Amino acid sequence: MREKDSKKHLRIAVIDDDPDMVKVIKVMLRIRGAEVLEAFSGLSGYSLVRRETPDVVLLDIMMPDIDGFEVLRKLKLDPEVGHIPVIFVSARTGREHVERGLSLGAQGYITKPFKPEDLMGKIDEVLAPEEA
Repeated sequence: MREKDSKKHLRIAVIDDDPDMVKVIKVMLRIRGAEVLEAFSGLSGYSLVRRETPDVVLLDIMMPDIDGFEVLRKLKLDPEVGHIPVIFVSARTGREHVERGLSLGAQGYITKPFKPEDLMGKIDEVLAPEEA
């Protein structure tokens, strides 16, 4: 994340049913000074985002209760949290998955496995102020 971003304490929600993946992402984000909020299912992730209002959501697609597409749909319909940028972080690499995620309102899509700099770059991108 950019130098100026380190001055603002970022709060990032990670929603993924794989505890190992959450741990890896958490380490990467904490090294860069972010506070990490975690959830291990779609429903608990949705509740977490509503309760904590993070700056960004990193969201997996494949989860045991509701999938990431449904979580995103619910978030975008919710006026309290619909503005929060969502980035899919998924093992699903098919173009149809990427297009569906972006068409539902995700601001980014990163496929697993990924490089830390790719994830950080996408977070920077979605948090960048709009160019006028």
